[in-house]
Amino acid sequence: MNNETHIASLVVHYDPERTAEISKIIASLPGTELHDVEAPGKFVVLLEADSEKLISDNINTISVSAGVYSASLVYHHHEPAAALAEEINT
Repeated sequence: MNNETHIASLVVHYDPERTAEISKIIASLPGTELHDVEAPGKFVVLLEADSEKLISDNINTISVSAGVYSASLVYHHHEPAAALAEEINT
């Protein structure tokens, strides 16, 4: 059992004529959230996984999908999974 949580975000540029196909591919990947941007041919994708390898595998799958021009990593963070359950005192 892995004790880390990884969170990453990407900007994906793609052929707007393939929106349905590409969104289906991304949505089928475990731990992904797809956010449409009000610009044709661009998605913001959030990824969550318990290892950097799974994040990397999902980015690679998106990158090599037909119609995808680029999948650029914008943010990556990891921390112990238990830290997500801790209360934040402000």
